[in-house]
Formats: sequence, C-alpha cells, structure tokens
Amino acid sequence: PVNSMRSFALAAILAAVLCALARADNALPQYHFVPLPHNWMNDPNGPFYDPVHGLYHLMYQYLTPRVWGHAVSSDLIHWIQLPIALNTDMWYDQGGVYSGSATILDDEARTPMLSYSVSTNDMQCIAYPTNRSDPYLVQWTKFPGNPIITTKKGAPPGRDDTTAWLGGVNGSVWRMVYGTDQGAIIFTSPDFRTWTQSHLLNSDDPTGMWECPDFFPVPGGDGVHVLKASTLGRDFWTTGTYIDANISFVRASKDMGAPDQLYDYGRFYASKSFYDPVKDRQVLWGWIPEERDADPHGAPYGWASVQSLPRSITLADDGVSINTYPVDEVAQLRDQSTYFIIPQIKVSAGSVYPLKITGAQLELHATLAGGSSCGFQVLWSSGGEYTRMGVGNNSLTGYMLGIDLPGGDYNVTNVNYQDPHICQAACISDPRCQAWTYVVRPPLYASCCLKGTVPAVNPSATCTSGVRNPVAGGLSLVGDLTHSSLNKTDHHAADINSGPLPAGVTSADLALFVDHSMLELFSNGKALTRRAYPTLADAVGVGLYAGSADCTFNNVYGWALKSAPVQPNP
Repeated sequence: PVNSMRSFALAAILAAVLCALARADNALPQYHFVPLPHNWMNDPNGPFYDPVHGLYHLMYQYLTPRVWGHAVSSDLIHWIQLPIALNTDMWYDQGGVYSGSATILDDEARTPMLSYSVSTNDMQCIAYPTNRSDPYLVQWTKFPGNPIITTKKGAPPGRDDTTAWLGGVNGSVWRMVYGTDQGAIIFTSPDFRTWTQSHLLNSDDPTGMWECPDFFPVPGGDGVHVLKASTLGRDFWTTGTYIDANISFVRASKDMGAPDQLYDYGRFYASKSFYDPVKDRQVLWGWIPEERDADPHGAPYGWASVQSLPRSITLADDGVSINTYPVDEVAQLRDQSTYFIIPQIKVSAGSVYPLKITGAQLELHATLAGGSSCGFQVLWSSGGEYTRMGVGNNSLTGYMLGIDLPGGDYNVTNVNYQDPHICQAACISDPRCQAWTYVVRPPLYASCCLKGTVPAVNPSATCTSGVRNPVAGGLSLVGDLTHSSLNKTDHHAADINSGPLPAGVTSADLALFVDHSMLELFSNGKALTRRAYPTLADAVGVGLYAGSADCTFNNVYGWALKSAPVQPNP
C-alpha cells in the first residue's frame, strides 16, 4: 500500500508538471482536441455517436504504456474529459491497449461495443458499457471471454479492428476486419463474441503492414465503399463496390498506396471514422504528430500530438475519389467581430500583401483566380519567421536534374556515382516504387533512394529525381515550412511538401485553419496538414504571397477563432 501511494503521488506530481509546461507553451492548440491531463496522445480510437443519450464519444491512444483516453461532446467541438476508458488491468493488455473501433449493436439497448487490439499484435478484444443508463458511459467492462481472436487459435498476427457491420442472411451476421502485413483480414460472428476467420478483403495490395484499417459506405454515395489503411507512414484510401454475398470488395479506383489517394498530404496518420446518423455523414478523425522532439510522456513541453479537426467524408463528382472538409460545427468558433472580406486583390510576383487580421487562431479563405504559386503567409514575425500554405505547380517528370524528392524512402542503396539512370531503372523495375532520387556523395559513390510515395519537390545541386507516372501541369497543395522557425535544432519541419489537386483544377478554393502550431489547409476536396513552431512572440502576422508570377485572389475573407479547450468533468 505504501508503494502504491508513492506511485500515485509521483504520477500526480508528473501530471501537474506536464500540465504547467503545456500551459506555458505557445504551440499548444486552443480549439483542437488535446486531452487532460496533458501528456502523450496518438491514434483516435472508437469514435461513435450514442443514439440513446445523443452524445459524441472520442477515445484515443493515451499515456505510455498505451491506454484509451475518453471524452464526450454534444457538438464535436466542445469536449468534456472523462476518466480512462480502457486501462492496462488484464493479463492480456499489460503492454498496452492499442487501436480499435466502436460498433453500435442492433440490440434493444443499442449497446456500443469497443473492439481493440493489444500490444502483442496477436489478440483482439471487446468491451461494453458497465452502466448503459449513464449518459457519459464512464465505466467500461472488458468481456470475460477476451481475447475473442488470437493467434493461438490460428488467426494471423495483426491489429486495429474496424467498426463491424451486419450482412449475411437477413443481416444476421457481423463482419469485421483488422490489419495484417497482407492487408485486411475478415472475421464473421453471429453474436459479436465468437468470431470465425474468413479471407482477405483485398488481394493485390503492394504495401506493407496495414495499421488502423477502415471500411464503410460513403453516405449519399450510391453504395460506393471506402477501404482505408494507414501504411508507409500515410493514410491511403481506395474506393469500390462491396458485395456481401461473398464478402468481397471490387475496386473502382487505383489500389492502396497510390500517392494521389491520401486523406491528407501532410502530417496525418492512424485515422478513424464513424457514421453520424444525426447528419447522415461519415466523420473522420486523424492523429497529427509533433514535428519536434518529444518523449513518450510529452516532455519537455508537457504534451505531444493533436487530433485533427473532425472532417466529413464525401464522394467527389467523379464518383470514385474522396473529398474531406471540416464539419459545419467548426463555424461556431468564429469571432464575428473580426470578420473581414476583400473582393479581389492582385499580389505582385515575389511579394507579400499584409492582411489587417492577425493572430494564431484563424480561419482564412480565398479563391485563386490566377497564378500557380500563391497562398497564405501566416505565423509571420518581424524576425523572419513565417509559414506558407497555398498552391504550387504540379509538373513532375521521369527524369529531373537538380531536383530532390526528400522523404518516403523504403530502399536506399549505394550505386555508381556517374549515372543516375541506374536509379531510374531500379524504380521502373519495382512495382512498389512511385519515385526515386539519386544523390551524389563524392568522391566514390551515390545513393539510390526508392520511394513508395511522391514527396514534394526540393531544388538540390547534388540530386537527380524522377517519378513513375509523370504529371504535366496542374496545381498542388503546398506547405512551405522552410522559414517557420528560428529553432533549427528542435524543429524538424524545415521543409516543403505537397500533393496534387484533382486533374483539371485551375481555380483553387483555399481554406486554412490556424491553431498555434496546427495548420490545416483544404482545397477542392484535398487536405494538407502541418505543424509549425515559431519562436518569436510577434509571429502572428498574416498575408497573401505570390511566388514567381503575379497572383490574383478573389473573395479573401476570414475570422479569428475562439478557444475551445477540453474541459474537466464537472
């Protein structure tokens, strides 16, 4: 008992210290979800809408070893912190409670069932509310028969269960998948407790381990389904038709791993979505990691990681692609007294037009009517710090001298330093390769870097790069953080990254949400999220920038946004 009291006291002191550090950190977002007490957070888990009590629930990977944190909201924006939902208190989860989902059963109580994996990647488990009449569903009971699926009974190693769905004769059989190194494996059950292994939902995917898979019909999408996986450090999707008779998925889009089939082109991973019957929509959450050093408890800042703004998933006009955009409820954060609008403005090449609005909590909009390297300059200080979020030219070819495509490497080898075509040939011969970079390392050799995605272009005298599928013209979303911080040691994000807008787009409708270190850019259904950490107190300036050519902006408008920090449970 004495040792337990000491451990509890030390934990309480650590939590207080971390919270104090977080409050003093200007990078801490104020209207995005960050849990209490402040600490480490990563994957969103088990989000759901409770039809009995009319509340939204969000759970998430929290602390080290991992447990499921828990919060509740009536509007997806203002959250109340609840006690830990799933702790490491059973023999099978001592190493951590890992990711999973929530399913609303079809029983009379409309029971929310949590399905999740544990740290060993060889067991899947379930839990349900201890008291269904509690509107906050504070306490959860782990099923006495856990684990419900285990490798000891022949199941393949894997993790991160999806939301289950009903199918089969008269819709009486539950289906669920979890991720493996071969893709998404299907299991079926008559009662949500006894599960039988079936087959892979996909069969020709070239990527690696599937984390945090998701599978759902797009609301209003005429039966189009989305199959999503977190793999190769990104969140990829593919769309197609689900056939329940043989539990199969027939793709209509490209396969998983296509670089233009991402939920987000920036820092966005381990996403999880849920169906919201109130507004007939699929709501998406994503983990936004730090781009600076933090230990497994969030030190030295007292916190680490943010959840994205909740986003709606819709089907694009082509009937195949996916669009995402923040849910309508975000509008309630707008401070109407700060609203501004500029009908049209032309910004000369190489210049920045300062806007009168300033701050680190903003919603900004503009339509790009002319120019191809244009956008918002935010977190702008007098000392030379600024971050640019906008659009750029998207031309890419199979062989580009003086160009680096940094990041995304899955294979790096030393090759003859006199011939970049060696690297180009290696990429062409490997179906997994989407891009390559040849880096000269004088005097004796060069590195050939094969990439599973297409990173942003970066000029470099020592590099030659190329892409498997050339892209002529078009626009791309761009996040330029090369001047975002004077602290080059701690801040890792001194780079540029990008992702293509849909083919044929010539007029980009930009929407940028700034929340201190959080930057979420949306345009024409696509998204790009980054983190920036300016060091100067006056890094609150806002402007419109133009690159190598003049830019014309129409309907420039926006607001300052109010804070909505997570509140303790009263």
